[in-house]
Amino acid sequence: MSIIDTFKKVVDPIAARQEEAERQARREQPVREAEGDPPLFRCRVCGTESADRTYCPECLADTMEPVPKRTPTPPLHSKP
Repeated sequence: MSIIDTFKKVVDPIAARQEEAERQARREQPVREAEGDPPLFRCRVCGTESADRTYCPECLADTMEPVPKRTPTPPLHSKP
């Protein structure tokens, strides 16, 4: 934390909390590759996959976790 952030908390604590919440939300956003698919999340309880990172559409609970990236497997070439 910088000295400027400390002064912001003293002068305007509400704005400082809002700014910190925005910073935290940006840090938690999944990074999307320019050409890739949007990130997927899987429910830890029922296994449903969804783009929604907060609540499972089936369980209606906050049980989602990121699905690891799937790397495409190269095709097998048969020898002529």
